[in-house]
Amino acid sequence: MAGRTVQVSGIILKKEPSGELFFRLYLLSPAQGSVMAMLRRPQRSSNSPLPDLFDQTEIVLEQKEDSSFGFVKELKILKQRRGLAKSFIALELACELATILLKNSPKETAAESTFQLLERGLQAWEKRQNPEAVFFKCLFVFARDEGYPIKHDWFEKLSHHDRVEVASILNIPTAALDLKPEVVRKWNDQLKHYVQHYTDILL
Repeated sequence: MAGRTVQVSGIILKKEPSGELFFRLYLLSPAQGSVMAMLRRPQRSSNSPLPDLFDQTEIVLEQKEDSSFGFVKELKILKQRRGLAKSFIALELACELATILLKNSPKETAAESTFQLLERGLQAWEKRQNPEAVFFKCLFVFARDEGYPIKHDWFEKLSHHDRVEVASILNIPTAALDLKPEVVRKWNDQLKHYVQHYTDILL
């Protein structure tokens, strides 16, 4: 059966070996949503670029008509995010968000907004300013955009003091936020508890 050629732009959420010859890439594309692609390992003498986690790439895939994934024919790295590796906490939280997005593949209609959310999160994590607060913002917005009444069902049921803390995490720029990391981590745990028990989002 004849194949087709598809062009995909997106951010790599996961890269893993697949046998001895290939890598399996999982991308989030603003146009196609979740995409899986098989990339042949370059030979030692090759100058072909090898993308890394969270690289923004443009690839050309060759797909069979009855297949949901494709093999990479061409690959171009548009943007690298090496700054993430300078902070273990930022990288760890970025990977946690990537796992959530992989487990909860956005529909094509929501792919662009989810992509923009991830892009903003990665940009903030590279600056290494209050990485815990960046994660809180991303998860809160993702749950809200998925249609869950997180503001009315969770936020508004908190005490006044707690609402003030949560609102500050959401509304104050991360560089100016004056909350200790352990306080924000506490709210991350409480937000994840709500998401895990009161939504269908997989963590």
